[in-house]
Amino acid sequence: MTTSNVKFASNRGGCLALTRALFLSIAALVGIGTSACSTKPKDVWVYIDNAGDDALEIKVDDQPAVKAPPGEFAKIVLPPGEYRFHITSGREVLCDLTRNLEKSDRIGVSRKYLFNPDKLTRYQTYEAKYGGSRLGGVMEAGLLSYQKDPQIKRQYVYRKLLKEVNLVPSDAWNDVTGIDYVLTAPPDRVFTKGTARRTVLSRIEPRLYDRYVRMGKIEQPTDEDVDSLDELLDELFAEAL
Repeated sequence: MTTSNVKFASNRGGCLALTRALFLSIAALVGIGTSACSTKPKDVWVYIDNAGDDALEIKVDDQPAVKAPPGEFAKIVLPPGEYRFHITSGREVLCDLTRNLEKSDRIGVSRKYLFNPDKLTRYQTYEAKYGGSRLGGVMEAGLLSYQKDPQIKRQYVYRKLLKEVNLVPSDAWNDVTGIDYVLTAPPDRVFTKGTARRTVLSRIEPRLYDRYVRMGKIEQPTDEDVDSLDELLDELFAEAL
């Protein structure tokens, strides 16, 4: 194969270029973005999460790529193509598989994958909202006041609350293309003249994940169900980044 550079983005924002006999361009980091190293929309980003108590050693095509400490993640940037991922935790081999990383089908947007090799945790996505107008909420409340059936009102409010969070499937591999912040906290503020939204992916405990799944199956919610869902959302957002 053609010799190429393997680039590592450190948590101090610097770049270290190494030459290896492998056609890879890897930006590896723990817990931060890769603004320090240039990437292209045609590249594929793979987030390998480590929710366990031991460090993960991640090799791509038999070449050492990066280590992910406990509770952190590694981000690997590769050109589209087929690669072999070998991941160990101590002496245990968590996975040894070949994966085809598909090219993004969205202009200017990189393909993103989330890989949870030990499946110890679950994930949610939500929108961080900035700015906006109060009129939207006032108009919605006004329209809802015309509805006289209390059950229809409860269903509307309940379904509205359920849309606050989307659960990521519990598979080891997930395509998370389009998520702005993967396992990274969104900014506290952004500059906008109106309303801005950023999508965020964060971990949640499996028990909360399962509880949310159960609550999503309720078709005729009671007032107690609405209160319980509201409290559950408070827990989910408290756990979010």
